[in-house]
Amino acid sequence: MILTNILYRTFFIKAEQYGTAFTIEVEGAEYLVTARHLLISNDSEPVIRIFRDNAWLDIQTKVVGHGRGEVDISVLQLSFRLTDMEFTVTPSIGEIVLGQDVYFLGYPYKMWGDIGGIMDGLPCPFAKKGTLSSISITKPQVIYVDAINNEGFSGGPLFFYPAGKPNELRIAGVVSKFRVEYESVLDEEGNPTLMTVPYNTGFLVAYSINHVLDIIHPNSG
Repeated sequence: MILTNILYRTFFIKAEQYGTAFTIEVEGAEYLVTARHLLISNDSEPVIRIFRDNAWLDIQTKVVGHGRGEVDISVLQLSFRLTDMEFTVTPSIGEIVLGQDVYFLGYPYKMWGDIGGIMDGLPCPFAKKGTLSSISITKPQVIYVDAINNEGFSGGPLFFYPAGKPNELRIAGVVSKFRVEYESVLDEEGNPTLMTVPYNTGFLVAYSINHVLDIIHPNSG
């Protein structure tokens, strides 16, 4: 089940690369969150293009901060609000349970659903569901999901519903990538060659929303 609250917060973006972004509120202020690898790393005020009403809109942003080390997260601030505050979500991994269903939204291979004026002109994202396979709560906080992630979901929200709370949507993390492994290419006799091919292992990698909160309030922890 995908609530309106998260649909109105998810955006098809073009920066250095195409991908996905989403908004959250912290203490009444709105922030745009995405994957760091989608942006130009040394640009402190990047122009983000957001797809709306079948057109690309140039949006001036200001970098609040990037994740450190491998943490593939960037937090941006805008001069105007993108999402109405009535579409509430909670940025938290609280009450997440190993083995439960988790969901993620995005725009794989630059695809979207055209639903006209519904959703205030935003394109309909693709929704996927997976199983929370493992999680690391020491820093960096990494979330592993048993799901096929595709190019274009990077920067999208990974979210869940706590047990017994189907209307309380919690954003647990930011989608980063999928785990890649390499297999040897075999010759005609079935012997391995020096060549390899990459393949998607079926494990989505995301970084905890706590890294976003640490960027917004670096001294809160």
